[in-house]
Amino acid sequence: MGRLVPSSPGQQTGAVPVTAPVESPADEPAPAPSDRPRRRSRAARWAVIAACVAIVALWAFVYIWAARQKPVDRLADPAFGRQAEKICAATSTQLAELPPANRSKTNVERAGVVDQSNQELGSMLARLAAIAPTSGNDGRMVREWLADYHTYLSNRVDYAKRLRTNRAARFYEAEKQPGEQITIPIDTLATANGMGSCTAPEDLS
Repeated sequence: MGRLVPSSPGQQTGAVPVTAPVESPADEPAPAPSDRPRRRSRAARWAVIAACVAIVALWAFVYIWAARQKPVDRLADPAFGRQAEKICAATSTQLAELPPANRSKTNVERAGVVDQSNQELGSMLARLAAIAPTSGNDGRMVREWLADYHTYLSNRVDYAKRLRTNRAARFYEAEKQPGEQITIPIDTLATANGMGSCTAPEDLS
């Protein structure tokens, strides 16, 4: 017959220890996604769009504003430009009929060709002065332009004179202001007023 063993004090017969269930991290509910990154992305996208629109609007304004501005050297009355272009075009044709100065066999022959072209340019300037406006801002601008052209012509005359005695003589052009050759304002006003034939000739190059 089996032996009965008394239980130790504090121990209940047949009692089963109960422990609290341990939840694993995998069982925890996922945190709700935040809307902040999405909001920041939308804000950045709108900021880029706004910047692009502002840049386009700025350049459109600059383009329209520039298109409406009158060039500084444009005359208020285009009549002189139309008449001057005809006179200068006729002179350009006469200069083209002269033998190229840079193909002359001697310096004396080259000086003679330059003299002929200078005479044609002098006659052109006299005809331009006869039709030039005499009053207002147009008169002032044309007078200054003709004065610059006469300065350029005097440079050519001086070159031809030196060339007769010095085969190595070079053409020197006066400056309107430091660093700006006299032909720059001549060509600028001529181009701004549709007088392409009135730009300084390039027959000495």
